[in-house]
Amino acid sequence: MSRIVTDATGKRYLLEDPVPLTQAPGNIQLATKSKPWKNYWRMLGTVILAFILIWFGLSSVIAGLIYREVVITGLGAICSLIPLPFLIFLHRPKLVHVRMATPDPLGKNHHPLPEGGSLKTPNPTIFQRFVITDDSTLDMPPLGQVWGAFIAILVIGVMLSIPLVLSLASGDEDFLSIVYLLSFIPVLLLSIAAFSIPVFAWWATSAKIIGLPTKRRDAEAWMIAGMASALPALIVNSFFFPRFIGFFQSGLSDSTVMALTATISAPLGEEIFKLLAVCLFLPYIRNAKKGFQVGFTVGLGFALIENLAYILGSVFGGAPSLTLTALMRGVGSIPAHGLWTGVSGFGLGYFSQTTDADKRMKWLINRFSIKSVDYAENLGFDIDGDGDYSGFDEFRPTFEEIMAKDEVESNWKLIDKKTGKAIDAAGVETIEVSNALVTSWDAANLRKEYGFRILPPKNVLTCLGIAIGGHAFWNGTLVSIEKLGELIGLGWGGVFMLNLAWVAILIIILLILARGIFKGVRSLPAT
Repeated sequence: MSRIVTDATGKRYLLEDPVPLTQAPGNIQLATKSKPWKNYWRMLGTVILAFILIWFGLSSVIAGLIYREVVITGLGAICSLIPLPFLIFLHRPKLVHVRMATPDPLGKNHHPLPEGGSLKTPNPTIFQRFVITDDSTLDMPPLGQVWGAFIAILVIGVMLSIPLVLSLASGDEDFLSIVYLLSFIPVLLLSIAAFSIPVFAWWATSAKIIGLPTKRRDAEAWMIAGMASALPALIVNSFFFPRFIGFFQSGLSDSTVMALTATISAPLGEEIFKLLAVCLFLPYIRNAKKGFQVGFTVGLGFALIENLAYILGSVFGGAPSLTLTALMRGVGSIPAHGLWTGVSGFGLGYFSQTTDADKRMKWLINRFSIKSVDYAENLGFDIDGDGDYSGFDEFRPTFEEIMAKDEVESNWKLIDKKTGKAIDAAGVETIEVSNALVTSWDAANLRKEYGFRILPPKNVLTCLGIAIGGHAFWNGTLVSIEKLGELIGLGWGGVFMLNLAWVAILIIILLILARGIFKGVRSLPAT
């Protein structure tokens, strides 16, 4: 309704109402300032809260129910409820109110604003207002910054290790206690960065190499799904598998049960649950390249929350234990989790690409949502707020329309807050194309630059089998090499060096495979 105001002199003025909200134009492009470390702090808070929710909350509730301990169940319920409001606050949906003035000779120079006042333009314009979801592009820190931070953590850890090693060599227990107490707080603070920085370094690396523009909220959803997949894996590894083994073979030692869990239960359960987490995003996985990207990010989410458990356990061993754990997990286990799940996601993406499974899933979800609104309104609930109970009143796409519709990528741009210039999406570069002949020298340089490429199989079950096999080989050989050292009579130091040497070999093999698979996936078309 029009508004009438009266000034101090008694004159009456008719205030024009602001233009109503309309549908956002389809070809609009928006920009946001680049704040790459903001994602890091948000995901750091997320994983700490998720760790409390899973390790101390839900797992305690399940353990209490299994062992019929009311106190443990109650404490677990409390630990489950505390993180929830903070998680909701961190990842609450963000809407953007956009006001757009388009030059038009038939427009106006003044446009009233809903909060009061008006917008004045030097030339006549047509004014539009619309609300859209914040679909800004994933903004990751430069590779040099995150890997530099990880190297700095290792260097500081080595420096903190020197006094502790010297005190151990001296044999003075009082001196050792003083050094340990003085270094505990720095080591604890260092562990907060040590568990998360390498995961984000690999996240930034994969985003750069794969080169797919990605929405921030999508990438964060993938990583959170990976964190959530840790809960069923934890339940299987901690409760179900030990009981399953004990049912067939009682009297096994704890070390034997742990070795079997690491070699059998962990690879099977973790890879299956991580693949199920990837399946949650099947409606948005259009091809094998996208499937690998989603899978790799889900694997990093799982590694992020698992890494926190390992790092916290190493803190009590002092700076040497923390440094070694951060190095082994950061360079080896973290990319391994991402790579195995990425291979599974690749197979799922190829399945989607060849069967249109993504669009079929969208059709089922769309149909289920519409049927749910119809059912709720038939029961007397005005779900869409239109004042009647006629059911879903918006456009109802047919199966053919869903199948024919192509996915539109994010139309957000990142702007450098210092220069004001647009930033290309990670890994996407504009190059000049030449029609000149390629000489043998040029071809040799191209082969040197790109190297060999590896593409996973096109069958999702085969890819899952490779992921499980790779995971089992990694865990199984680590367990076996330790047992081998004990059998041949090596002392603690000898077993440690043998284990360290084998870890180095595994990491080198893993990095070679990762490089080849990354290049193979990057060579695939994005559509």
